[in-house]
This record gives sequence, C-alpha cells and structure tokens, in this order.
Amino acid sequence: MKRCAILVLLLAGPVAAQDKDFTPLFNGKNLDGWQPKLGGKLEDWSVKDGVLVGKAGRGWLATTKMYGDYVLRVTWKLPTKNGNSGVFLRVPDVEAKISPSNYAMEIQILDDDGASYRKLKPYQYSGSLYHFFPRAKAMYKPGDWNTFEITCRGDKVIVVYNGAKVVDADMTKFPELAKRPRRGLIGLQNHGSAVEFREVAIKVSSQ
Repeated sequence: MKRCAILVLLLAGPVAAQDKDFTPLFNGKNLDGWQPKLGGKLEDWSVKDGVLVGKAGRGWLATTKMYGDYVLRVTWKLPTKNGNSGVFLRVPDVEAKISPSNYAMEIQILDDDGASYRKLKPYQYSGSLYHFFPRAKAMYKPGDWNTFEITCRGDKVIVVYNGAKVVDADMTKFPELAKRPRRGLIGLQNHGSAVEFREVAIKVSSQ
C-alpha cells in the first residue's frame, strides 16, 4: 500500500522524478513566476490539487522570464466541449492588444472533436503552429490529459504531441514567421473556455 502511495505522489507532481533536466515553470502550488497579459487578471487563474485552472476569458498568463532555445513540456486538458486555448512561444515583453499568435508563435490547443470546429483551416487544429504549419495528424484525447513537448531551437520549431511528432517547422520558410523573435516569454491562453494545466516544465538551452 505504501509503495502505491509513493507512486501516486510522484505522478501527481509538476515534473516526474526521471525528468531531472526539466525545471518546473508551474510549481503546483501558486502563480509565482507568472503574470497576466492582454487584459487578463490573476483572478482568472487558480491552483486546485496541483492543477493550474484557467477559467473562460480573453487574456493569457505569461512567464516573468524570457527564454530563447528550449524544450517545453506542457500537459493540459480541456474540461468542456468546444474548448480552445494555446501555448505561446517567444513573445516579446510588450503591451499589445492582439493575441501573441499575431506577433510571436502559438501552438494550438483545441477540442478537435467539438461541433463548433468542424470547418476550420488545417493550421487551426490542436497541435498546429497556428497560422503557419498544420499538425501532421490528429492526436487529441477528449476529456483526458494531453501532452506537448515543444522544441524551439534557432529557426526550428518541433512539436511532439502525445508521443507523435506532428510539427517540424523551419521559421525561415514562412516570410512572416521568419521576422518573429527567437527569444521571449512563454504563455498560456484562456480563450473563451476553461482550460487546465498539470505540468509546465522547461529544459533550457539558452536564455
């Protein structure tokens, strides 16, 4: 019985014990290291049983530090139908009135099976590099935890989604994307629906 209890505690933590190279960005307790953006409020986010919960809104939550090259692991869930969120990458630390997907990068989080999303552009589905690079195949698990492992290394952006590589993009191949920063904040979006994050952890190559 004790052995089972120890295993549960390890799995429940923000970063599994074997991932010693990863540093938690979300500590599983509070919002230390995060700041609201785009009109969002800290009150839009809470921590419950080690899970970061975002309620429906129109803002986003940003790290207080900027990062360049890294591997980012994000485990997330959409608790309601037609959920919509995203992970922002390399966002400049500026005040803007538009989504970071328009001046940085976003990896889409979406309820791909939602009735509201049956006629979207390929790059709008979950796991895609929004606006630019559609995911290679559908990997979304409705009502369950999903994991992105996102690599940003120079011009390369790679997304491994629930264990499968779905994006392998070169920023220089897209004229608009090529102009965007190679360093910036990391962000989590609350976009009109609730979203939950169980793990947000990073392995940094450069800052």
